[in-house]
Amino acid sequence: MLIASICPMRSPANARAGALQGAMFARKGLGKIMTSQIVSVENAGSTPRPTKLHAWYTVGLLTVLFVLSFIDRSILALLAEPVGQSLGLADRQLALLLGFGFAVVYSFGGLPLAQLVDTRDRRLVVAVGVGVWSLATVLSAFAVDFWSLLILRCGVALGEAVLTPAAVSLIADLFTKERRSLPMSVYLSVGSFMSIGSYTLGAMAYDLAAGVSSATGLEPWQLTFVLVGLPGLVLGLVFFLTAANPPRGESLAIGQDDSSWSAFFSYIRQRGMFFVPLLTAAGVYSFFALAVVTWLPTLLVREEGLSLSRAGYLLGWIGIPAALIGNFLWPQVAMKIDAKWPKRGAVTVLMIAGCAVGPAFAAGISSGGVVLYVCLAIGILFGSAFAVMPPIAYQQFGPIRMRARLAAVNLLVIALLGYGLGPLVAVELGALIRGGEHSLGVGLVWLSLLTTPFLILLTFLATRQSRFAEDQD
Repeated sequence: MLIASICPMRSPANARAGALQGAMFARKGLGKIMTSQIVSVENAGSTPRPTKLHAWYTVGLLTVLFVLSFIDRSILALLAEPVGQSLGLADRQLALLLGFGFAVVYSFGGLPLAQLVDTRDRRLVVAVGVGVWSLATVLSAFAVDFWSLLILRCGVALGEAVLTPAAVSLIADLFTKERRSLPMSVYLSVGSFMSIGSYTLGAMAYDLAAGVSSATGLEPWQLTFVLVGLPGLVLGLVFFLTAANPPRGESLAIGQDDSSWSAFFSYIRQRGMFFVPLLTAAGVYSFFALAVVTWLPTLLVREEGLSLSRAGYLLGWIGIPAALIGNFLWPQVAMKIDAKWPKRGAVTVLMIAGCAVGPAFAAGISSGGVVLYVCLAIGILFGSAFAVMPPIAYQQFGPIRMRARLAAVNLLVIALLGYGLGPLVAVELGALIRGGEHSLGVGLVWLSLLTTPFLILLTFLATRQSRFAEDQD
């Protein structure tokens, strides 16, 4: 049979059998060595492009999930005083829970998860991540000591590490380059205003918990964790069942991208003069800005004499309008700069913002009172550029199969320097300079002032190199 199937003088029947055997062999053997580009072409061709309505519905779901992620991430900062008193935690332990314990898992866990985003069903990856962080938030209500709460904070970090890389990847494929700015601004607006606005929603949850906690047997802070964690368990499932699943970008069809890690790091090395300053600038900004944002509720309670709820509401009233204005303003400014100096818009906006944020925070915290609130608004307005512009730059300059991982590396740097080191360094710096009462505010002021020159330098270097970057759209 084998001889007949390969003989030139074979019969039509044998020829058909041989062709069938050959096809089966090719399917089994060659299928194992098919390149990721070929698989991507098949996937891109078999998946229809979502409608405009479905695309915006997906953006809406991602935005709501991003809101929930900030509430679950920031709720411990708002509840730091009652949690610390209940569990007997010192400021250093709280700083580790708010920062380093969250940041290590969030940053390093984000890289392999971003690989899944770049290569697997993004709806499923997002749904699992939402479920993990929401469950960990709920279980935080029942933590009994530092270590149990630390483990649960790591669970929150692991789940949340999925969302933004997936959103960057999905939105890039749901919309064309010309129409991408608005949906990205809608999603990223959450990052700029919810770092502060989450305190307002958290304060609402705390007030509700305080009113019904006596009927549940839980302390108000415990019930608050439960209330803010439950919605994510439902919305994660809704996202998996109803979100759009767009085909990957068309450049995959001609093999422009490679999903391997070796290709990713090779790409970064070749363009290091642009990407390294850009990625590092985001980390340096977060180093002092997230320290300020993390400790603001505690600062207002201790040094301004506000109640926990009032501090949360006040921060929302100040931060949400300022961040929303900045979030939609800066992309427009960047587009106007791009029209005159191509490929320089995003990084030029970051350089402008970097000059203003640190001095505004430092002036406000050192002054207190009304000046503090005005300067916070100014700092948040300019700081929102660092939430909006880097992901837009990764969409513009990052290959399609690498965008989620570029966003994940950005989050890694932010998490390690911002969430990880910033809050703890502020505590230690304040203790070193002053010690005792009001040392936290002093630490935040000096942290903001000392890091600003580095931020300006990095954004300047990125601006100089941006003209050599490759536009991928």
